[in-house]
Amino acid sequence: MRALLVGIAALLLSACDSEETYQIAPIEAFTALSGIGTPSGLSPLPGGLSPVSVNVESVPADNSVQWLFTHDGDDIARIVAQVTPDGKTASTVTVKYVEGAAPGDKWRNEQARRLIRDQVQRLVVEAVDSTLEKRPYNEALTNEVRRQVTTASMGSIFDDVIASRDEEIKRRKERDDADKNWAPSNPHSATKPSTDLSKYNN
Repeated sequence: MRALLVGIAALLLSACDSEETYQIAPIEAFTALSGIGTPSGLSPLPGGLSPVSVNVESVPADNSVQWLFTHDGDDIARIVAQVTPDGKTASTVTVKYVEGAAPGDKWRNEQARRLIRDQVQRLVVEAVDSTLEKRPYNEALTNEVRRQVTTASMGSIFDDVIASRDEEIKRRKERDDADKNWAPSNPHSATKPSTDLSKYNN
């Protein structure tokens, strides 16, 4: 029974991972994946994920390409596409989500992680699949993911707008206060000489 529960838990944890075998040599598969760059829909990220940055890294030692998601320098998550040789002429590519080290209660990292895992990862899988199958990328999927992410993060977008407005109001007030308090270092220097020279005018 315990073994069954562990097996079910493993399936649930890996439900978002993708694995596919392609008839392409491993070195060619890795080279092709390294050239994907930032797939459609990831730059910029949609909806409330727009403040999140995406960087791409090739890791030859691991036969993998990684998409790193950060916010203000914090490691939120990564999506990894790893090539495993399946003989000399075939490759199995696994695309998996890996949670980052940034605290879940900072900013809105937990929501961002859910959206990256459940929606954005679909775009990476499609980029991998279309590249290795040498077919056009499915732009309809990009539009669908954009809608899903934007709808799910509508409240966060509103919060960002409010925060941005409040920050701008604060900046303007600080600037106005500084202007009001400004005064020349010697206000008399421009209106009256410091020494009375009238006695030398005879």
